[in-house]
Amino acid sequence: MLGLPGMFGEGQCQWHQVSKVLRNHWYHITVQAKTKGQVSEAVLMVDSEPRLQQILISQDAEMVITEVQVVTPGHMNGTSGWRMEALRKVTLGEDENECLVCLLEIETGSKYHTSHQPGFRSDALNNLRPIFLSSMIRSA
Repeated sequence: MLGLPGMFGEGQCQWHQVSKVLRNHWYHITVQAKTKGQVSEAVLMVDSEPRLQQILISQDAEMVITEVQVVTPGHMNGTSGWRMEALRKVTLGEDENECLVCLLEIETGSKYHTSHQPGFRSDALNNLRPIFLSSMIRSA
């Protein structure tokens, strides 16, 4: 942690480093918050769809999301390394084994998924439910 607890405001901290052991995707969310008439910006690094959904629902006049990007490992994005890209849509569904699968659609039109099953087909998923659409981002 950088500095003293509370140095950046009540309940706020700045970190030199955050580590992640699993090679799975996560969300990079930029928010603007109004506190006592002042606007500040923060970045949230979110590791799950339930937490992403919680943050989306919690938007109000005091806190708005201005940008959502997804950070994906190479095995998801089809490259040799990590990528951070603007997010268009997140959908959850269940495969034939009732395992949860996340579908990600990037602003460029690329589509990624979290399934590790050979021959995975997103059209075979059941119980599809959207978690995020880029239209959910409110103007600050």
